[in-house]
Amino acid sequence: MSIALRFENGTVPTLHLPLDLSDVEIVALTQDPEGYHLTVQSVVRHTACRQCGTQISQLHGYADPITLRHLAVFNHPLWITFRAPRFVCSQCSTPHHPVTTTQSVDWHTPRSPLTRAYEDHILRQLINSTIEDVRRKENLPYDTVLGVLERRIATTVDWTEFTELEILGIDEIARRKGHRDFLAIITARTPTGDTRLLAVLPNRDKITVKAFLDTIPARLRRTLRTICTDMWDGYVNAVRESLLADPDCHAELVIDRFHVAQHYHQAVDALRKEELKRLQRELPAAEYQELRGTLWLFRQRRDTLTPDEQTRLECLLARTPRLRQAYDFREQLTRLFDSPLTVSEARTKLQAWRQAVQASELHCFKAFLTTLENWFDEILNYFHHRQTSGFVEGFNNKVKVLKRRCYGLLNVTHFFQRLYLDLEGYQSFA
Repeated sequence: MSIALRFENGTVPTLHLPLDLSDVEIVALTQDPEGYHLTVQSVVRHTACRQCGTQISQLHGYADPITLRHLAVFNHPLWITFRAPRFVCSQCSTPHHPVTTTQSVDWHTPRSPLTRAYEDHILRQLINSTIEDVRRKENLPYDTVLGVLERRIATTVDWTEFTELEILGIDEIARRKGHRDFLAIITARTPTGDTRLLAVLPNRDKITVKAFLDTIPARLRRTLRTICTDMWDGYVNAVRESLLADPDCHAELVIDRFHVAQHYHQAVDALRKEELKRLQRELPAAEYQELRGTLWLFRQRRDTLTPDEQTRLECLLARTPRLRQAYDFREQLTRLFDSPLTVSEARTKLQAWRQAVQASELHCFKAFLTTLENWFDEILNYFHHRQTSGFVEGFNNKVKVLKRRCYGLLNVTHFFQRLYLDLEGYQSFA
């Protein structure tokens, strides 16, 4: 269906604009400072009875008119006014109690003040944006934009959309910066390489995570190859009790390499802080400040530095042999994870690295060595599935960006909806 618009001076030919409003015809078109106002009526003379499903055609009046916001025309708002016909069912009605059914249309969701086409537009605007930004651009109330999100975006995963899972990722994010109040986020990477959001859970307790994992259908459990997580007991125990205890699930548990790296980087960073305090006490202020200005180089991998930067790093490490030794151990371990090693080769090299650290006089790796011993097999599994951790880390970056953009998201359901929209919105509402 289209509307015909003619400029007021009548010199421009009539323009036909598609409206994507099926089963109605135009009754009237007016314009005022608010925009265009279009009145339409149904051209369908029947509907299905809400009780028995029979096709009925006996008219029984009209519902109250509704006015809906539609897609703009020439950057002017367009409002659609529609009175839905009501039909009576002769089979379900009694002489004193007529059973009526109001006709529905596929371009409007009941109780929404917007057409579905305009809701699609709103959802596209919300991708990588905020509700506040969209409502300002569209001149809509905040609750109207939020209502579109709540009506149109699912709040939980629909397992029927999946044929395979392949890789499951479990991680967390703090609700608020500086607070140990975490949301657990569960994702999957499909064989096509797509990252799919499965759940945002209100906490990372084992019972909560296990309850969700238990909902994964048996047909999808059989397709799982890898479960990638960090070393949080709640995640690991939930995976072991729910998925790995299932004889039809043959997935391997992999400790995410980025979390492993986080542990040994923290160990070296603790020594850096200790050595920095020592140098501050022992060196002249000017010399200390010069060295302190090169500390950012210490946080970088040696092979990413320019020759000049490497020289400056050497000046720093020459002042602290302990820090040089720790830096070298850190770099060795990073190169080990980057190398195309088999599990057997990785086992040998990790054991050799551990022995070298134990033989050194460094104590900063003590906690990490315990971690390595406790999770040795699961860390080694990375070398079976070295592509697994990247998608988890990449998704977490999206989560952090969304959290900053929305100044924190305390509502778990809305967090799921916003993440889902950012991931799949263009595909769903393009």
